[in-house]
Amino acid sequence: MTVLPLSPPPHAHNQQTFETCIALTLQIVATLEFAPVLGRDRPTREMILAFAVQAERHAGMLAVLAGFPDTDVQAAGHHWYVNLSAQRDEPVQVAYHALHAAAYLGLDGGATTGTLLAAVAHALRVLAEREGTLTN
Repeated sequence: MTVLPLSPPPHAHNQQTFETCIALTLQIVATLEFAPVLGRDRPTREMILAFAVQAERHAGMLAVLAGFPDTDVQAAGHHWYVNLSAQRDEPVQVAYHALHAAAYLGLDGGATTGTLLAAVAHALRVLAEREGTLTN
């Protein structure tokens, strides 16, 4: 059952790459949330930052595929992050919300999907920064 009419299928390779990106990004966000509860090691700050860089790279590629190669997805993602974090206190919540929206929009969402993925990347950067600080 479909809720929305289906658009023409995207190139299979692009679709597979997008789905892999969404799945891996969801995995890193879930690891940041659940690793401490399960007694597992959290990813290092460097690993989180590396994921953020790759998420931003994919976000930029989405904008290019949508025909908006000059879009500053990093700045747009930061803007979305600020707006979402005003309603959700934790970067993990913001990351989940933006990631769910990006997954829903898919490749058809184009630059908007890229912007949401960049918002996830920004949330990962915030979380990585927290990894670098000592807490009691």
